[in-house]
Amino acid sequence: MRRQLTDRLYVGDRTAARNIEDLTEAGITAVLRLTHGTPPPYPDSLTVIERPLVDGPQNDLSNFRVATDRLTALLDADETVLVHCSAGSSRSVAVAGAVLARREGVDVETALTRLQSVHPEADPHPALVDHARRVVE
Repeated sequence: MRRQLTDRLYVGDRTAARNIEDLTEAGITAVLRLTHGTPPPYPDSLTVIERPLVDGPQNDLSNFRVATDRLTALLDADETVLVHCSAGSSRSVAVAGAVLARREGVDVETALTRLQSVHPEADPHPALVDHARRVVE
């Protein structure tokens, strides 16, 4: 499952991140992997950033901040990005929500509500939402 949040930002699950043909057809030029494990064999034309997070309160705020900074840098470089985690509903949503809030000058709740309007399965862990708030402040 892959959901388009903006013209250059998508969130998705592990399956979406492994479908290279679909990524190419969608014009995705970069992948921000928030999962652990071995990535699929991505083509050299795709920028891949690995920043594993855990779905829950075990994440250090600085690690979460680095993930949001990496996503921001990719978007600032005019990349079209898929942010993905295992299910595409918590880690990827929290990171994308934080970046959307920052870029649009809104609070995290507003960004997440907007995100959930196009991605009804979005359900970020409360600890990740708290990290998103702290990164946006």
